Amino acid sequence: MDRLVAVLGIGLVDPATPIVHADDPGLLRGDGAFEAWLVAGGEPVLLPAHLNRMSRSARSLELALPELDVLRTFVLDVAAAWPRDVEAVQRLVCTRGRAGTGRPTIFTTVEPVPPWTSVNRKRGLRLVTGTVGFPVRERAKASWLLGGVKSLSYAVHAASQRWAASRGAQEMLWLSSDGYALECPSFNLVWIRSSTMFTVPGWSGIIAGTTSGALIGQAAALGLGTDEALVTPDELAHADGVWLTGSLSGILAATEIDGRPLTRSSLLGEARRLIGYPET
Repeated sequence: MDRLVAVLGIGLVDPATPIVHADDPGLLRGDGAFEAWLVAGGEPVLLPAHLNRMSRSARSLELALPELDVLRTFVLDVAAAWPRDVEAVQRLVCTRGRAGTGRPTIFTTVEPVPPWTSVNRKRGLRLVTGTVGFPVRERAKASWLLGGVKSLSYAVHAASQRWAASRGAQEMLWLSSDGYALECPSFNLVWIRSSTMFTVPGWSGIIAGTTSGALIGQAAALGLGTDEALVTPDELAHADGVWLTGSLSGILAATEIDGRPLTRSSLLGEARRLIGYPET
């Protein structure tokens, strides 16, 4: 089985079936929201957190969503049709829908986790820094910048990753114009310093991470306190460990920033175990 595709209100369809119309603003303008999560042992990982974030994104976009219980039943039914022994990624997508109808198009897909996921879990990621072009406090003042919204408009994310790859790295670490580290196109930033696990403040406009949230909840079991802070790349270079968290990969080690090597924390394996993600 290569892929499952299902449409809300219809159910499973042939993966080759067209399901988005040419006049849908989700296709034309990236006007919509999505979530993606790991399916392991037939079970979606951290599903409630993902659906809650989807709901927040939809509210920011003024996008109508069904009740979360309807979405939960929908995605669970589709996940149950996937082989339990095959690790997968499930996506839930909500577009604006056909122009003038006011009815969103909602569908979900399930497919095998890409091979690079296992590779990255083993080796970690090299980072290069790049600016997002505005000060760290700016998105909090400007709702139209969609801070914290997981929208379908991912052209900047893809361009950032291509730029990073052209420089021998796996990810870009986005910096505010005043020099603070924010997040990566596909990952949240977590770092350890002086027995404390730090994350970037949510008011900065980063996307609230479901995996980083689960990790913070297990910090005490790792013997760590928790806090939020603004951080520069230079400060990260002196941290006791820098991690990148994402829904598919779980927790990855950041191994260098702009060519500067980073300390690899010995807590990584235990942290993965505590939140239920595999080593490979």
